[in-house]
Amino acid sequence: MKIISWNVNSIRARIDNFLIVASKEKPDIILLQETRVENSLFPREPLEELGYNIAMYGQKGRNGVAICSKYLLEEVTTDFSKEARYIEAFTGGLFVASIYVPNGQEVDTEQYFYKLDFLKKLKDKFLFFKNEIFIAGGDYNVAPYPKDIYIVGYEGIAGSPRERHAMEELRATGYLDPLENNGFTWWSYRRRDFQQDDGFRIDQFYLSPQAQKLFSSGGVLRYARGLERPSDHAPIFCIMNLHP
Repeated sequence: MKIISWNVNSIRARIDNFLIVASKEKPDIILLQETRVENSLFPREPLEELGYNIAMYGQKGRNGVAICSKYLLEEVTTDFSKEARYIEAFTGGLFVASIYVPNGQEVDTEQYFYKLDFLKKLKDKFLFFKNEIFIAGGDYNVAPYPKDIYIVGYEGIAGSPRERHAMEELRATGYLDPLENNGFTWWSYRRRDFQQDDGFRIDQFYLSPQAQKLFSSGGVLRYARGLERPSDHAPIFCIMNLHP
């Protein structure tokens, strides 16, 4: 089973790129973040033509998460946050969640503390699913380790000590970040950041102990960042030895 997680930075603006990646990679499940569209305007038809069932939690002009699956989507839940930042479902024999953690804007601002609170609540969700096969993929907007940011010694937003501590708390529940050595996932549109590989690793999967037993491999689909009119995030993927 192949699972992709991708901050598409507007599903309507990136629909062509989505179709390129989905057709090439043929994932069973796709977790989307920052879809930036209300449910009624989500471009369902081209995704359904590829065989995907869709569960979404949309929001006008910002945020937005979705799960696209070749399998039936059951037990869909979106009540984690008032903003459209979290959706979970049971599909293909496992639980998955698509997560879009708030950016936080700047250290010690109101948005920053909102982000820390979001991550604290997410820890409770991880504990709830600890004994299930659970894969939580998304844009966490935190680079967990110093090596995950190209700027040496950086401690600004996405790399501050308190944000990294919150991620340590997530991992302390027994979850694994299996792609921690697979390189950056986000590059600014400014300058030549992608060409120079001046990036951040802020997109991650977290696997429950039961899911870890099924993990086979994974990586970053960097080519998608080089497509025409790309998202500033590259998709990440994991392959699980699970056949529902």
